Amino acid sequence: MFNRIVLNVLLALSLMLFLILLGLNFGLISIKKDYLLQVISDMDNQKTPSLDYFANISSINLNLLPLEENFPTRKLFYEYAPHEYSIPSKIYINQLGDDVFVLERGRMLFGRFCVPCHNTDGKGNGPIITDVVLAEDEEGFPPPKDLTSENTRKLTDGRLFHILSAGQNLMFSFHDKMNDFDKWCVISYIRKLQSKK
Repeated sequence: MFNRIVLNVLLALSLMLFLILLGLNFGLISIKKDYLLQVISDMDNQKTPSLDYFANISSINLNLLPLEENFPTRKLFYEYAPHEYSIPSKIYINQLGDDVFVLERGRMLFGRFCVPCHNTDGKGNGPIITDVVLAEDEEGFPPPKDLTSENTRKLTDGRLFHILSAGQNLMFSFHDKMNDFDKWCVISYIRKLQSKK
């Protein structure tokens, strides 16, 4: 008798699950889809600036946006793989310079995307390295690159743009999180950090 009750309950639950999945499949039941898996909070769904946003900034030449002759824009995927850096290294040039607005935007984006690994000073000792408590048998992350080091200073702006777009080693691509203008702002800010050393 007890086995029969359990069997009937399992059959009822299976039928309910089947009906729910069928409803999801045909769109009769909807689920919230605006959530994203975030590695670090505030890294996904970033607002990107529009041309209207820059309309009152007199020091930025709007003709440079979106810098169509300088690098690929409006592409879903960046065209170069992480190991293909020689061409982007030579052809991509940062035309934004060190305008006050560019540096401030770069600082804000650096704080959002880069500080967890590279820290505010860019030296590669961010909270993901220093603040994560590891178990006895865990190794943790290898230290990220020191962005103020001599080796990083020697990299061209185009190479830094490529690294932000395609990723490098354990660093994943930020091509889906930052538009091209914002990447150049971050690169300008990194150059400012390097000049402080």
